[in-house]
Amino acid sequence: MPLYQNTATVPSQYLTVGNYKIESAPYGTTAGGTWVNLGAGIVNKFGYNVTKYDVQAGNSADPIEGVSDETFTIDAELIEYEASRLAALSGGLLTKSTGGSGVTVLKGGGKTSITERAIKLTNRRLIGSVTSSTVVLVYKATLDTGLQFTAKSDNDADPVNVMPLTITAKLDTTKTAGEQLFSITRTYNA
Repeated sequence: MPLYQNTATVPSQYLTVGNYKIESAPYGTTAGGTWVNLGAGIVNKFGYNVTKYDVQAGNSADPIEGVSDETFTIDAELIEYEASRLAALSGGLLTKSTGGSGVTVLKGGGKTSITERAIKLTNRRLIGSVTSSTVVLVYKATLDTGLQFTAKSDNDADPVNVMPLTITAKLDTTKTAGEQLFSITRTYNA
């Protein structure tokens, strides 16, 4: 692990090292439910996005500020092509079938609606003598685009095809206000 210069020692439980396992499940699945591991890949970034508004009446001294929209986005790349996992992640846009021994067929096109999915990111690491776990759970998410492939040359230093994806979560209004978009749970054991 690289060394970072700090003005004080940072306790291990505050560090997150490494990347996340990416999992998908039907909308409504709890963190302890059954999840599908999407396979090898990398989470490039994730974040909570707030769109603010402000309005001021002509005879008012101070503008009124509020929140007009909240989303949570996950930007990731998958490298494992496994048709049933991709079909599940698509929210009903893709279907998987088999064409005999060792043959899978992924099909898409013509659907007009998408089913929301729950997404879970899990990071578990041993840092020094402390086991740290971070679990990010978004409740109601969909892919922003269809399936994308980034093909590479056979002679590339890293010739594995990458499937970039962006997932956006929107508010789950069946939950309590203030808890409708995501949760991030940190645990550590010394």
